[in-house]
Amino acid sequence: MPNAAGPDPAVVMAGALVTLAFFMLVAFIAREYKHHPGKAVAVLTAVATVLIAFPAILYALYG
Repeated sequence: MPNAAGPDPAVVMAGALVTLAFFMLVAFIAREYKHHPGKAVAVLTAVATVLIAFPAILYALYG
């Protein structure tokens, strides 16, 4: 049920931290593979696949 006072600040902070961590991960991968762009694309694709599948993995584990 929606809260009339707005979202819980802890939830907003958690979302902001997850978003920041994602951007930091992408920046780290881009920096590490700056001389090998093909490898960077492969690593970013693998990371994106895991992140997309993460909710399904959690559901499968904890139902």
